[in-house]
Amino acid sequence: MIKIYPAAIVGAVLLAASPALAASQITCSQIPKAEAFLHKLKPGPNTRAAWKHLELAKHAKSDHACVTQLGEVNYYAKKSMRADKAVAKKSGGSTQ
Repeated sequence: MIKIYPAAIVGAVLLAASPALAASQITCSQIPKAEAFLHKLKPGPNTRAAWKHLELAKHAKSDHACVTQLGEVNYYAKKSMRADKAVAKKSGGSTQ
């Protein structure tokens, strides 16, 4: 039986599988959303790296540089989120 998945799920899987494709979907207008997301993460090395790259994106001299830095924010934020979930799972708590 063939399952039909919503386009959003397929798109998310493709973005996760292809960093080049993911970077092409990132825009500098997403800085406020990225910042809001980072506020939800627990402190740690990946969160600090994400914040560092967010600051670099905010001060980038070109759209290309901004998008490149936001790609790094995305990379470290995902790692931080996975770590937060793993800790929550071990402790039986929530990620929030």
